[in-house]
Amino acid sequence: MKVLIVDPLSFFVQGMISGLKEIMPDMDVKGISCREDILSELAAHPVSIIIMDGGTGSSEQFALLDDIVRNYPDMRIIVTLLKVGKDALRRFLEHHAVAVISKASSLEIFSQVIRTACCGMVCIPDGEHVWEINSEQELIMKLSERQREVLKLIAAGESNKQISRHLNISAGTVKSHLESIYRRLNVKNRTQAAMMMSLED
Repeated sequence: MKVLIVDPLSFFVQGMISGLKEIMPDMDVKGISCREDILSELAAHPVSIIIMDGGTGSSEQFALLDDIVRNYPDMRIIVTLLKVGKDALRRFLEHHAVAVISKASSLEIFSQVIRTACCGMVCIPDGEHVWEINSEQELIMKLSERQREVLKLIAAGESNKQISRHLNISAGTVKSHLESIYRRLNVKNRTQAAMMMSLED
């Protein structure tokens, strides 16, 4: 597994490199301090995962994420933030991040997030936020029991086929439930729906 860490703080980069190598010895990890060098670095040294500082969540940063994924469609991007807020989380997920994690998280949490990202799943932070979630809870409680079951499986990273098998319903029924869930929760895709379920838990 090849990982690139991108952060303006060189001590964070060095600490992450040494810490991750210690708990994940099979990892080939490099670090750079300048976001503008990401594309040239990827051209010279391809990786499968980028762990990058999200900074202030500016439009330039979102555009960079879009550029990376446009050039490297299979790239997994994990964004690190000093404080993970609901709006920032939504925006980074909309711009192709597969995980958003607090910089204060332990190396064990980072390693779990990396492994989850490697499997192609979206990883939502848990237990490190203080967000207003009443409206999300109310929306989820208005779903039918079956829709909540489907939503829980989405949040667990299950595919439509897996949900179909798990609940013993047809793939068409799963798709129909998903469309209703998206409409009721006012979300556009399964990532946003899964995030709402994670917040509700």
